[in-house]
Amino acid sequence: MAMITSMALSFVDGQLADSISIDDRGLAYGDGCFTTALIINGEVAMLDQHLNRLVKQSQQLGLPAFNLPALEATIKNISGTINIGIVKVIITCGSGGRGYSRLGAEQAKAIVSVHDYPTHYPQWQKHGISVGISEQKLGINPMLAGLKHLNRLEQVMLRAELDKRPEDDLLVSDVNGNVIECCSANVFWLDEGQWHTPLLTTAGVAGLMRDKILLNNPRIEPANYQLSQLGNIDAMFISNAILGIVPVKIFNDKKLDVSLVKSMQNQLLKPKS
Repeated sequence: MAMITSMALSFVDGQLADSISIDDRGLAYGDGCFTTALIINGEVAMLDQHLNRLVKQSQQLGLPAFNLPALEATIKNISGTINIGIVKVIITCGSGGRGYSRLGAEQAKAIVSVHDYPTHYPQWQKHGISVGISEQKLGINPMLAGLKHLNRLEQVMLRAELDKRPEDDLLVSDVNGNVIECCSANVFWLDEGQWHTPLLTTAGVAGLMRDKILLNNPRIEPANYQLSQLGNIDAMFISNAILGIVPVKIFNDKKLDVSLVKSMQNQLLKPKS
């Protein structure tokens, strides 16, 4: 199987393409959703979960229907010869309507593209990363909380802040001071023997890896936490479908115990029953 170069392959509605209409509502209004999955040895990890996410998010956003079997076939086709990489799937509302109105937009667009797997991720997974605290705050938006929608300007601004800082990632809170997530990953931390993660009912993205971790660890109950409650934690990790689980070795200039994250990482390596 071959290594790929970024954006070597892209399909729109199953056809090889690298462009969409300038009146597509995903471009005009961010009217759509997406998911990003890991390709390993030609197979897409958690493919069923990614497809279910796209269906549920599309329904929640009220998008027109898309052809799920055709999309699945395209994803498998585009990923089949890839040793390791990333496949991104975008569902847009398509073209039509006037202004914000969707009336007349009857067919969603499905965009599938393949990207390089970041070469530094294995080192992150093994040795851990440094995480600081973002100076910016996320807005409160219960209509969109949890969804991986196309309106990602907050994350773009967070990443712009991170690009100017020495840390590997940043922990961000909402405007009420509740801890939410990192720039593009969910966050968990260990305090007095108990793992914790934020509640994401008003902001943030509920990642598929987060869902898997919570399913395997029912004692973890998401709740609202202020930054001050993370002052004396013992360990921390971030997670998403591409990273898996990455330990945090330094949080806000304090050293943490990376070894305490190993049990969580090992859960992901267990063979399917």
